[in-house]
Amino acid sequence: MPETARKYAQIQILDYPGAQQSAVLGMRDLMEFAAQLAEASGAKPHRVEICDTPKDGAAVVILPPALSLAPPVLPAGWKEKLIALHQGGTVLASVCSGAFLLAGTELVDGRQVTTHWRHAATFRERFPHVVTDIDRLLVDLGDIVTAGGVMAWTDLTLHIIERFGGRKLMLDVAKMFVVDPPEREQSHYASFLPNFKHADASILMVQHMLQENISAVHSLAGLAQIATMSERSFLRRFKKATGLSPVTYIQCLRVEAARSRLELTTVSFERLSWDFGYNDPATFRSVFKRITGLSPSDYRRKFGAGSLALRP
Repeated sequence: MPETARKYAQIQILDYPGAQQSAVLGMRDLMEFAAQLAEASGAKPHRVEICDTPKDGAAVVILPPALSLAPPVLPAGWKEKLIALHQGGTVLASVCSGAFLLAGTELVDGRQVTTHWRHAATFRERFPHVVTDIDRLLVDLGDIVTAGGVMAWTDLTLHIIERFGGRKLMLDVAKMFVVDPPEREQSHYASFLPNFKHADASILMVQHMLQENISAVHSLAGLAQIATMSERSFLRRFKKATGLSPVTYIQCLRVEAARSRLELTTVSFERLSWDFGYNDPATFRSVFKRITGLSPSDYRRKFGAGSLALRP
């Protein structure tokens, strides 16, 4: 049905076996409250429905996250229904591990999505043709919208409310429920989880050595020598096994360690920089901000333990 002929936008939240009920019900609550505000102001309202299978007529279909640690699998028959809806103009959206269901339709092959940072390696392995950007908490491609973290259902819901009802309506709902507008980035929260689940024993040995000697100065020649291979072969095999270059891998290890120190101590970032092998704190500060999306001072302000911080 053309949008101009529809009295309201129909939003479907798909409830599959194992779906996180707090997300399913929470999204419905936020959207129903937004619909009440819209109707009270004379604006065009929307309708939200929790469904156990995709139905015709939806403006948006949302795939919520699973409650289990294991990624969900697309239920039988859903792929064809979701593809048909998408071809008819329905916006498909996912939250966290719901991206696995979305990717199972093959509609995001070659396109950019986000999912929870903890699922990134598994997602990339299972869906190598999808472009995964876990630094972003929300990616809107117009016809496809994906949100990253487990609690990013609040960000996705507010984003959809803004798309259909405008920014003022979204902000009114955010204020009422005391949640932040969807303007965060997942990189602020993501921990670095090295990939040790591969079969390259030589690279695994180097990874363990780097983990135990995080502050040491490492050269490409030295790492290749430890792995008993040429520099060229080492670079190729390290990237294949870990998904990162040796330089980026070492930077991520150091930033992860710095995050913990910023959260739990009051030690200065200059001291941290020296502890992690940087003679120039400005260089490490730049690396830290590139990886986390926050300056060290902003990170400590956001996640630090404040007056209860442990002292070194």
